[in-house]
Amino acid sequence: MTRVALQTHKKDLIREKPDFAKKEFLYRLSRTGYEKEWGKDYKKPGVGTRILSTLLRFMPKVGPFKGLAFKSPTPQTEDLYIKSINTTVDQYRAFLEEVRSGSLVLANADLGSGNETKAAEYSLADDSYAHLLARLSDQQFVHTSPALRANILDFYSDLSLPIATKKDEGHWRGVLTSLERLKLSTPAPVVGEGLAPAPHPSL
Repeated sequence: MTRVALQTHKKDLIREKPDFAKKEFLYRLSRTGYEKEWGKDYKKPGVGTRILSTLLRFMPKVGPFKGLAFKSPTPQTEDLYIKSINTTVDQYRAFLEEVRSGSLVLANADLGSGNETKAAEYSLADDSYAHLLARLSDQQFVHTSPALRANILDFYSDLSLPIATKKDEGHWRGVLTSLERLKLSTPAPVVGEGLAPAPHPSL
């Protein structure tokens, strides 16, 4: 049905003339690059799909056919999407250059909202911290660096907040137990810091 819907609205999807941002977007999505990433298994709409799409084009979009009432995005909406992709690619390339130069510093922000990562700000972040804390606890925090330990303790510094994990009472009890274990644990030493050089085998 997805192919039928796309075939039905094909003309609407390809009608507009690409602007500069869209040309840049399409340039980055070259055919060879697409096939390298996604393969060559794309199948063009067959005769049956074309016939069905023609019938559905004139079918009233009510009842079971309501889902086929596809609305193409406005030029403004599409332009915002395309520009956001271009900005993402440009930023990613800038990050790669910083990695090469050893100067990359990433902000501690939620990828979903873009806001600073903190408890009760984003439910998926709450779940991720709870999952991370549980895994580290299972390992007795032997590989937990001082920086990571401080970050987790800071995240859970105010337990009165409406943290999403609290919705599952059993899960939240596990978080509190692991949190107490973390507070009592000794941070793992950072490699290269405060360690005496190993003696040479010949000595």
